[in-house]
Amino acid sequence: MGFTGRESWQVSHGSNHTVTTALFVRDTLALSVDTVPELPGLDPAVPVVVPRGVDRAGAAQEWLGWWADVLDHARADRHGTSPADPDSRSLAQRPALRGAVRALQDLVGDYHHRRSRRSRHAALPVGEVVRGVETRLGRPVRPFRLVITVVPVQGLVWERMTGSHVIASEWFLDDPGRSAPALRAIVEALA
Repeated sequence: MGFTGRESWQVSHGSNHTVTTALFVRDTLALSVDTVPELPGLDPAVPVVVPRGVDRAGAAQEWLGWWADVLDHARADRHGTSPADPDSRSLAQRPALRGAVRALQDLVGDYHHRRSRRSRHAALPVGEVVRGVETRLGRPVRPFRLVITVVPVQGLVWERMTGSHVIASEWFLDDPGRSAPALRAIVEALA
């Protein structure tokens, strides 16, 4: 939330096309990679498809470095070139992944389209949580910025990646008994 003439707090939350694309590539190619945090498969699940000419082993080796670029992009809430763009600097360094992303472009586009039609956005009680923290503190919270990247994966995920970036699953955010206290803990730490 921003107020003219003074600094305030800002919490943004929503899905990120680039993050979903990276997870789609991971799941579609059935790459054996250990994400931090550990992220289950996409919801809805996708079938394993390895297009002809895709170097699965090479893509698996390059994926974690790409994932780090993807998370940096999501955390910064950048609007420039996405690391999921086959012509991006991130994929220029990762030829096996670049080939996989190109080969899967139509499938990932279809997946994003299907998800956008069924996508649900949890009503995260941000304002209520911040007001509650301010009441407990007896003062306004200090200015802060928090980015919550919603990942369409199965299961409950709430992982603080940095002081101002969280990865959360839709399943977790749909449960106010879990999401409100988790958000409150972060706001209190930032306040």
